[in-house]
Amino acid sequence: MNQTVRHYDQPEVLGLENGLEAFQSSPAFRGPVEPLDEHTCNDHFAHIYETREEKFEAAIPFIRHGLECGERVMYIIEESTEAEVREAMCDAGLDVDAALATGALTFHTVQETYLRNGSFDPDEMIDFYGEMVTEATEDYEALRIVAEMTWLDDDDTSVERFIEYEQKINDLFEHTDSLAICQYNRDLFEPEVIRNVVQTHPHLIYDGAACHNIYYTPPEEFFGADAPARENERMLRTLRDRTTAKAQLHRRERFLQNLYEVSSDPTLSFEEKLQALFDLGCEQFDLELGAMAKVDPDADQFEVEFVSDDHEYFEAGLELPLSETYCTAATDTDGVGSVSDPVEAGYDDTYVHDEFGIKTYFGTYIEVEGDDNRTFFFVSEKPRDEDFSANERTFQRLLGQWVKYELERQQRERFLHECYEITSDPALDFEEKLERLLELGCDRFGLEIAGLNHLPSWDGKFRLEKGIGLGVDSDAELWTDPDNGCYCRQTMVEDSPVGTVDVRDTRWAEDTIYQEFGLTSYLGTNVSTGAAPYGTLWFGSTEPRDRPFSETERSFIELMGQWVSYEIEQRENNDSQRKLYEITANPDLDPDEKIDQLLEVGCKRLNLPIGMLTHKRERAFEIEHMHGSHPELDEGTLTPPLTDNYCRRVVNTGNSISVGDAGEAGWDGDALYTEFNLKCYAGTQVFIRGENYGTVCFTDMGPREEFTEAEQVFLDILGQCVSYELERQQHEADLKETIDQLEQSNDRLKQFAYAASHDLQEPLRMVSTYLQLLENRYKADLDEDAREFIDFAVNGADRMRKMVDDLLAFSRVEHTGDEFDSVDCDAVLDHAIDDLQIQIEEKEAEIISESLPTVRGDQEQLEHLFRNLVSNATKYNESDRPRVEISADQRSNRWKFSVTDNGIGIDPDGADKIFDVFKRLHHDDEYSGTGVGLSLCQKIANNHGGEIWVESEPGAGSTFSFTLPAVENSTQ
Repeated sequence: MNQTVRHYDQPEVLGLENGLEAFQSSPAFRGPVEPLDEHTCNDHFAHIYETREEKFEAAIPFIRHGLECGERVMYIIEESTEAEVREAMCDAGLDVDAALATGALTFHTVQETYLRNGSFDPDEMIDFYGEMVTEATEDYEALRIVAEMTWLDDDDTSVERFIEYEQKINDLFEHTDSLAICQYNRDLFEPEVIRNVVQTHPHLIYDGAACHNIYYTPPEEFFGADAPARENERMLRTLRDRTTAKAQLHRRERFLQNLYEVSSDPTLSFEEKLQALFDLGCEQFDLELGAMAKVDPDADQFEVEFVSDDHEYFEAGLELPLSETYCTAATDTDGVGSVSDPVEAGYDDTYVHDEFGIKTYFGTYIEVEGDDNRTFFFVSEKPRDEDFSANERTFQRLLGQWVKYELERQQRERFLHECYEITSDPALDFEEKLERLLELGCDRFGLEIAGLNHLPSWDGKFRLEKGIGLGVDSDAELWTDPDNGCYCRQTMVEDSPVGTVDVRDTRWAEDTIYQEFGLTSYLGTNVSTGAAPYGTLWFGSTEPRDRPFSETERSFIELMGQWVSYEIEQRENNDSQRKLYEITANPDLDPDEKIDQLLEVGCKRLNLPIGMLTHKRERAFEIEHMHGSHPELDEGTLTPPLTDNYCRRVVNTGNSISVGDAGEAGWDGDALYTEFNLKCYAGTQVFIRGENYGTVCFTDMGPREEFTEAEQVFLDILGQCVSYELERQQHEADLKETIDQLEQSNDRLKQFAYAASHDLQEPLRMVSTYLQLLENRYKADLDEDAREFIDFAVNGADRMRKMVDDLLAFSRVEHTGDEFDSVDCDAVLDHAIDDLQIQIEEKEAEIISESLPTVRGDQEQLEHLFRNLVSNATKYNESDRPRVEISADQRSNRWKFSVTDNGIGIDPDGADKIFDVFKRLHHDDEYSGTGVGLSLCQKIANNHGGEIWVESEPGAGSTFSFTLPAVENSTQ
């Protein structure tokens, strides 16, 4: 048969409850199905139907259940044809041919059963059914019968005679493995006949409901002279029972309403709600005190947690052996338990009876997932005359269910809060968070081993990325390779967590994981990064678990797996972004290598095989760079026109676009889908100087899961990196062109400055010479003013010649870093002092120098630098004896030199101006100079990759400092 075969716990003798189970387990039966409760019913149903659909609505689940339980099913046809019945069975998914072939299903006519000799004979029919039951139970579990009873309408069998048969057949069914449905078409029988059927069958099926029949009349009461009196008694009793039931129902509804109002009140705390429930229970059960206690039956422990009112003995914190309390009445039954007579129940020697005087107990045992189990109970020092009713037990069970729900909710919230505290702690890195989560999960699931496994390749082995409780070196790499359908391999292919409490006696016991590590219980969930599978988060133990994994526990590990997936995705996103920045900042890569490596990182991060940089042309996109391969696309390929492809969507919307399944998204009309079979796509715009250049995009010839937010953010960053790289390349090209132009211009300017300076020397010398000749030859004829004017002109020419000399020196200073040599600064300073010897002697200056280091530089330029600084230190100095100190301090791979004097100092407001060309702080009649010297010093320092600055206050001297490159591997 093609239906799923299920196995049920069969009673010793097949009974009516099996039929009810058939209807309860079938989605085709509309319900409701009333349970037997305390009713005593014959082992067959009367099914009253009005349509063909109603007839098979009950018959098909009844037949299916029998076949699945290994029974023989006998179908007696009257109103229907065999073909109609077989069609209905096939439409419901039953393999009729297979059932007929094995004999599990048989069809019979009324002539072969009820009317075997042309008329109905009850005794003969009883014998026939007895033979059928005996034959069936030789090879099958039981006999199940569906009988169409339309033949009664045509036969002359009296109601009395058929009821006599019903009484006898009930006795047969009661003592044999047999069960039946008798089907009556309401439209074919007279109302009187249907009324008799209703009155003589204790359990009825009508209009999609299976119900106990309150109008049932036992056969022995159906006939006889006292039938009217019995009918009157039955009617009166029914009225009273209905009134009692209605009152009990009203009481139940009031209790449920009060329970709902208390439990759903958001303004009440758990303790306040608990107190309200205690009050409600005390009122309902007429008991004095309510309490809740933590219990452990295995350890015989009992501890009172809450008490509804003050009591001489019962109070929070009270600890007793569980066996010395009445709560064993609940824990021993794993449900509701009660004690109304302690002596009769055997509790008269317990501590709570002898010391506390407790005479009545009513409680329920609550198994709390992930926490201590509880008993929720009510007690009284007064005895109770009768046991608690079924309604009261239901009330107690409902109270316990709410307490269980609330305790487990609090436990869930505590667990989730602890998870949140771990995952949101900014002081913890991913490894620390993961380890704490694994420890928390082990404690929550009652397991001692846990880990995060990474699967680098789908068909490869798992690598333990993080584990606890395994007893292996944390630095050692552990690889495992479970079989398909076992442990982490099975977890990877499932959408929901995979768990088993005991792998022994299953195929998992043959797996290497069990063989090598003894992992006997296991709970795992898959972990992904974006749409790509990453591995599994799992918990386990070398011992079997004492209970199945609950839905709450499965939800917990699923939430933990989602957080780990998020963290791993963020980690990979950060790693990928770091790689993007490393690529763009790598000066050793040429432009094409950078673009290709950027596309490679994008393919890996988005788990797509093809990456492209496209350039928007007038009517199409050209693939400029491509990573990966495609049968028809390559670098230089022009994609379909701009008006008809995915990249057009990116350009038109101005946004990044991603789609996991282009066909499902309605993109199947695009040319890239129809012509090149690109089923998924992620692309973003690329800009150069604010203008759209094209797109960087990634694609595959198969669909994938939708892109995550982190992947889309990464795509945007990748687009920015590509834009930056293209813009940098464009900028470098423009800069190179500008530098070339500037170098040509500088060369021309240098040539002009040198020529101009050289050519000015002769006219200035001529002016100065002829003015001096004029003064010497006509000295006697010149008055004082003329001689003064000639002196001014000569001095001006000399100053002009000095400025030209300094300007010529300034123009000749060039950056020659590749040609620098080792320069002894002591020697450089000595040469500078020799050149300034006259000035030093005139000023009686004192020059003090430490031992100066050797640096990399140009000796001639450095002599200019030291000479100008020492000269200025003595020139701008009004002290009786100028003092100049030269020192040097090493700073990493550079030397800092300082020239300190006791001169006139500099106003800090003018400190920045003194390094500008021709900028002077003093008139020439105060201190002579051209305003080029310090500009030349700054240019020399800059040419050596250093800098120069001054620290000074007026009247307090000055310190000029500059830096020069040190000789490699030398401090001297």
